[in-house]
Amino acid sequence: MDDRRKRPGAAKTAVRAVWLGILVVAAFAGFEESGLQIKVLPGIPLEFSFRALAPGEAVLVKPLADPSIRRIDLRFRTQKRRVEFDGKRRTILLGIDLSARAQAYFLEFTVERRDGSRESFFRKLSVSSKEFPSTRLTVAPGMAKAPPEEAERIEREAALVASVLSVVSPEWLGTGSFATPLPEGEPFPNFGQRRLYNNAVASIHSGVDISAPAGTPARAANSGRVVLAANLYYSGNTVIIDHGLGVFTYYGHFSKILVKRGQPVKKGEVIAKVGSTGRSTGPHLHWSVRVLDSRVDPFSLAALPLE
Repeated sequence: MDDRRKRPGAAKTAVRAVWLGILVVAAFAGFEESGLQIKVLPGIPLEFSFRALAPGEAVLVKPLADPSIRRIDLRFRTQKRRVEFDGKRRTILLGIDLSARAQAYFLEFTVERRDGSRESFFRKLSVSSKEFPSTRLTVAPGMAKAPPEEAERIEREAALVASVLSVVSPEWLGTGSFATPLPEGEPFPNFGQRRLYNNAVASIHSGVDISAPAGTPARAANSGRVVLAANLYYSGNTVIIDHGLGVFTYYGHFSKILVKRGQPVKKGEVIAKVGSTGRSTGPHLHWSVRVLDSRVDPFSLAALPLE
């Protein structure tokens, strides 16, 4: 029985904070480790790990030892997470969407203590600006815009993908950190790229492209369950893997899919072969990540030390 549920809708860095409605200035106590920033908010026993607090970045949240706390409910933008303080290791991820503005956002914490008391805290988390690349392409009119006769198919497939990504599995299915699905491939730094076809903005690239010869085996970036294995207009032969807790990886343009919908897969398992199906100009893999409703750079997620 499918028990998944629909989602309801080392340097110190100064960060402004709001605590119980009173404006104060607080600091993340933090340090850098392997290119990551690891920071802790004063008064909140949670550790935050990230490459940067910027659009398109993933953030890992870990509980610190505190015997007085039972759990903390965390809200960031539209995302809600629950952190249990029961000694078990859990993967809790937040995402800063590709389109997020550079500004301060509220983090809301509701702390439930073991004596039954509850209290809420608010902090402001400053998201910095980030410049993404852009590219201009001159192509035949048929490549710049999908033919009218494909409109119904495209709309139907977009609804299908949205439906798949809206379902949040209640348990974490992953195993350790994420890995590149094409270790031997050549990645292009085109996450967030604005693509202009014949001087008109056609899309914003929400993933990364990894070049590899046709037929190269592509692997699951982490353990999970296949929730889509189908041919789509734009991304061709496509696989989506659910890793649990609203985290999905999306793989496109395969020449051949080797897994089926509903199939569990292990990290590193071959799921398909590189190709150039869909709207593609050469053999490569399109790899993207969704953390709840946020589009994040796959290499941002892969940089985090998941357990």
